[in-house]
Amino acid sequence: MIEKAAAVLAAFTVTASLMPSAYANTFVNEAFVGSYLSAGATSDNYASLDILSCTDTSVSVRFKFVKNNNEQLIYECLDGTMDDNKGTIRFNVSYQDGSYVTGGTMVMTLDSWCVRLSCDSDQGQHLFDGIMYPQFTLDPYTAPTQPPTFVDTTPAPDLGITVMLNNAPVSFPVSIRPTIINDYTYVPLRSVFDDMGINVYWDDYQRTDILRAQSITCTKNSTIVQFLRTFNESGYNVWSLSKWENADTSSSTRTEIPITDFQPVIINDRTYVPLRVISEAFGAQVDWDGNTKTVYITCDTSNMYKHDSATITNIENFTLDAAQSYITSDYIEISADPVPYYSADTKFYNFDARDQWNPVTLRISFGGYVDLSIRTDAAESAPAADTSVTETAADSTTESTVETPADTTGTDAADQAAAPAA
Repeated sequence: MIEKAAAVLAAFTVTASLMPSAYANTFVNEAFVGSYLSAGATSDNYASLDILSCTDTSVSVRFKFVKNNNEQLIYECLDGTMDDNKGTIRFNVSYQDGSYVTGGTMVMTLDSWCVRLSCDSDQGQHLFDGIMYPQFTLDPYTAPTQPPTFVDTTPAPDLGITVMLNNAPVSFPVSIRPTIINDYTYVPLRSVFDDMGINVYWDDYQRTDILRAQSITCTKNSTIVQFLRTFNESGYNVWSLSKWENADTSSSTRTEIPITDFQPVIINDRTYVPLRVISEAFGAQVDWDGNTKTVYITCDTSNMYKHDSATITNIENFTLDAAQSYITSDYIEISADPVPYYSADTKFYNFDARDQWNPVTLRISFGGYVDLSIRTDAAESAPAADTSVTETAADSTTESTVETPADTTGTDAADQAAAPAA
């Protein structure tokens, strides 16, 4: 019996040793050696990263961060370690005059199309967090055939992009103009979309005890388009993009739009999103003139539910606590769903509760509008008098029927045209 157990253990040990780890046998870490630049970089504001060497166990980098044309903090990066696709690098950072010196930790995560980077000082200061784009053709699954060429990643001044909506120019503040990232046109979160009749809402909320979430929700008539990403102490996940027609976002009947190559980005604390993806999701025609760097958008700008900026801000700031304050003493055993949902004209939260007869779902919208529906498990026992006056809420437990998305790939800057300033 002992010999048999030993043989089983030996076989298990051999099998386990052959099992690939999550990334080590997927990415060739040496392929990531080269120069990287932050999204939306300009000559005055950018971060640059040089990965000098990168193996399965070790990494060496240089890092530079410039804000308002000032490299206030000087980074000295020490040799770090790699574990699968994640690198941990210690650094010393100081003011230009040497008056302040402290240590910190940089976390570098390899992705199939970029490098995700965060820097925190030992005192708990969050110094940098962003996506770094390669300034070379990245093939993460193939060993490089020759040593990398490091490039000067100091960005050239942005010559400016013009956006024409129905043959009229769209105006932008000087500090938050459109930009081109990896040949895709990105615009500030609201800007163009407000002129197109689209309501845009930003949310940042605690989804679970350990998981936070951020969303960008765009609504126009019966169409809703929403970016979503989650994050915890380990960092951010990639954004997803979903589209609903004639339904609110608590419905699982939606279209998933692939956006691996055009993620929303944060530039100088402002959210930038890919112009063509949003525009075409709402039925607009988008064309690009590369000679003049002009985007032409043609669309119907009417929206029966268009809100002014003050109302958008109020809806955006409608919190879970504010919604729960409208629940009266008629309801007990209240369980809150922390996810904010959107219909064509408003934002709402769902609560499970119980009245004196049945378990119910309360849908509480901005402004304190409460819809009640008896939960499915109690429908048979619901008194007729009550069900006859109850509005039925959207059933968020319906089996998902995800539609086939339209092709969003393209070749020019507007084709290849991500979170927080309102």
